[in-house]
Amino acid sequence: MWHAHAADAWRALVRDAVPQRRRRGRVLDGPRGRDASLWPFLNVVWAAADLRLLGEDVPMGELAGVLERFRSGDAYSATPGERGRYFDDNAWLALAAVRSAEATLDTDWDELAARLAAFVATGEHPDGGILWREGSASRNACSTASAAWLHAIADVPGGVANAARWLEWMEATLRRPDGLFADRIEGGEIQTHAWAYNQGAVIGARAGIGRDDDGLVDAVIGHWNADRLWREPPVFLAIAARAMLDAPRYRERTLAWLDPHLTRLLENARDPETGWYVRGDVGTYDGRRTIDQAAVVQLFALRAGA
Repeated sequence: MWHAHAADAWRALVRDAVPQRRRRGRVLDGPRGRDASLWPFLNVVWAAADLRLLGEDVPMGELAGVLERFRSGDAYSATPGERGRYFDDNAWLALAAVRSAEATLDTDWDELAARLAAFVATGEHPDGGILWREGSASRNACSTASAAWLHAIADVPGGVANAARWLEWMEATLRRPDGLFADRIEGGEIQTHAWAYNQGAVIGARAGIGRDDDGLVDAVIGHWNADRLWREPPVFLAIAARAMLDAPRYRERTLAWLDPHLTRLLENARDPETGWYVRGDVGTYDGRRTIDQAAVVQLFALRAGA
């Protein structure tokens, strides 16, 4: 059942947001939208890899070709030609590359993940944590936790030690009293809002280096009740669910938490005319729907593979 729903959401995404023109692939930020930036694009890659692991025929090679439009030296910019690369974008892309290597057995994806792991490590601040962006002062959970998760699971020199050090900085700096992790530290002030994907990346990193979740899984499930799940951007939920489902010890608790939300997506968010998940005031990342739809594909595909 979940496999079929993932494939259905993917078909709608490809039909409306992945046009083929003059043999040059593109990914749009929604139906008839402009070209997507790296963050939504990499989530399309992640969704494609998840489907490939389920046996679907998806254009992994074509997506790899589109990716090169974002190339900027040894990493990738948010938009083609933009100066100042984001460390979190490149860490998430590398994690999608790890998944793509698993799905395709193509070593080019492994090489991409290793190259980006090295780049992301250059964002470490002398006082700890990973910068959000080149030239910024903000040290974010999304950049530090994703870097830790990447270094915990990719075959890179010093990866486990790096992941452990970055997790320790997060614990000392961004851990909230309720056990969740705050968004970032900027200008000496902690921005305390908690997002699901930051928690997921910490869970994934801890599992990758053989550490217990230290109560974080239960904190996530307790905080993100049905209403909060509905309002959370789907991409944040997909990353959290990915990390929680990847660790067998958390799988049953995660499924009991996630399944009602997935059923609600089918019943209340899917537009039967388009196949896009846009109804019922469901959460959105930025109102441009490609990243939301790609995340829904991921959620259904991850559930199918659980």
